Amino acid sequence: MNLAGFVTRSVALPAGLACAAAALLAQVGRFSGHLDVLTHFAPLYLLGGTIVLALAPLDRRPRRLALIGASAALASFALMAPELLSAVKTSAQPSAPPPAHAVKLVQFNAGRDSHNLEARIRWLRQEDPDVLVVEDSRPVFQTMVVERLGRRQSCGMTCEISIFTREAPLKIESPRRGRIGLGPAVAVAHLQGPAGPYAVVGTHYAWPTAVTIHRENGRRMQEILKPLPARTTILMGDFNSTPWSFARRRDDRAFGLERRTRALPTWPANGMFGLAFLPIDHVYAGAGWRTVSVTRGPRLGSDHYPVVVTLAPR
Repeated sequence: MNLAGFVTRSVALPAGLACAAAALLAQVGRFSGHLDVLTHFAPLYLLGGTIVLALAPLDRRPRRLALIGASAALASFALMAPELLSAVKTSAQPSAPPPAHAVKLVQFNAGRDSHNLEARIRWLRQEDPDVLVVEDSRPVFQTMVVERLGRRQSCGMTCEISIFTREAPLKIESPRRGRIGLGPAVAVAHLQGPAGPYAVVGTHYAWPTAVTIHRENGRRMQEILKPLPARTTILMGDFNSTPWSFARRRDDRAFGLERRTRALPTWPANGMFGLAFLPIDHVYAGAGWRTVSVTRGPRLGSDHYPVVVTLAPR
């Protein structure tokens, strides 16, 4: 067997079968939380299927390998297509300059470490956000934000979620985590903006592999959002789920808010070359806000990239 035959039969064929099987089984995630876990890695199946398809001409049975590669690529693209098309549509819309009363928000999972603290503070000072929502931060970082950036801190029950604001909040809430403690970590800050009051909700979901907890996170978040004014509420955090998962799609429909982050990969930021491929940090906002801009920040020592969103009242 020559080298090309070895690669196609011993590497490409099993890899293609694995990607195709995972992408097809992920479609059953509509009904099964356990199989929905497979949906998050659709970009990997798409990449694998594309590579297998490219290698097909080298195989003794090219049609077989091409069929396997195409199945993996098409099934995974079918999962991602609604989000990718939405991202293209959003990016095609003309962007207006931010008005004087726009609100700038930063979402950042700090990763429970103290690396690059000075770089983080320098970047935040440069961005100068009106609202900063941070998950998994240590007290040393929280103190630096308060003292060196002059922000007011609003905490959840354990400060796992911290909301830092330019002005003192009108009210702070720390909702309970729901039945048997399976709800998400949450903090709520009620703020006064130039166009009126609004609420910012920060959250951190469990990993999707913890199927029962992740499902309860979504159910509890719906309860927390229900009494808040849907038109002016902003929800942001680390949801640990991609927009092509069926769990995230259900949340999108149930929240009554529009997700403003579209196919923006934020994890992992600490891998090879900082090549993130999973969009798991999201920002939602009610119909009373229009999107001015959505960008991703730099690598700051966490395994997540920060997200910067500017919104303006309609």
